[in-house]
Amino acid sequence: MQSGWQGCARRGVAPAPIGAGGAGVLLAGLLLLAGCVPGVGGFAAAPLRVQAVLAGAVTVAAPRGYCVEPAAVLETADTALVLIGRCRGGATNPRAPAILSAAVSGPSSGLDIAASGEALAGFFGSEPGRAALSRSGSAATVTVLETVAVGEAFVIALRDTSPDPTASPESWRAVLVLAGRLVTLTVTGTAAAPLDPEAGRALLDRFIAAMQAANRGSIG
Repeated sequence: MQSGWQGCARRGVAPAPIGAGGAGVLLAGLLLLAGCVPGVGGFAAAPLRVQAVLAGAVTVAAPRGYCVEPAAVLETADTALVLIGRCRGGATNPRAPAILSAAVSGPSSGLDIAASGEALAGFFGSEPGRAALSRSGSAATVTVLETVAVGEAFVIALRDTSPDPTASPESWRAVLVLAGRLVTLTVTGTAAAPLDPEAGRALLDRFIAAMQAANRGSIG
C-alpha cells in the first residue's frame, strides 16, 4: 500500500484554480489522492465500519455492508486516505463488491459547494480537472458522464480507461466539506463485477449519508 501512496505523491498535475483562493489547486490535489487507490478489487475488509483520522478531526464511515481496510488507512500530517471494501461474508453479504475511498484534505480548506456548482462543473470538464480524476493522471483517459450538486455534495460520474486489472472503468465521486476540510468520496466497481449506473450512484449516496451522519455538526 505504501508504494502506491508514494507513487501518487510523485505524480504531477497542474490544475487551474476554481474561483478565489486557488481552490482548484487544492481540489485537484485531493482528487489526485483519491484516485491513487491501489488495485484492491474485491478485498474483504475487517469488520470496522468507522475510522477516525487526523486526530479525530474527521470520522470516515462506511455504508452498511462495507468495512474499512485497517492496513489501508494512510495519513500525513494534515491529509488522510482511507480504503473501504465489502465486509467479510462472501456469498452471505448481499452487497456488491466495490472499491470505496475517502480522501480528507488539510484544515481551513473548506469550499462552498452550494455556491460553486457551476465552477466545479467547469473544472471537472477541463483538462486539468479530468487529469485530477484520472487514475493515471492523464486527462485523455477520462470522460465525465455527469456532474450535479446534491444538497451539500457535488457528484461526478465518470469513465476512466486507465489500465487497471482490478477496477471497472466507471466510478462515482462526491466532493463535500466536513469540519472545514474538503473530503472526496470515491465508489468504483470491480473489474469482475462492475456496478451499473443506478447501483453505483445509490452506493455513493449511501456513502455520503454515512459520512454526514458520522460527522453531524461538523458539515461545512
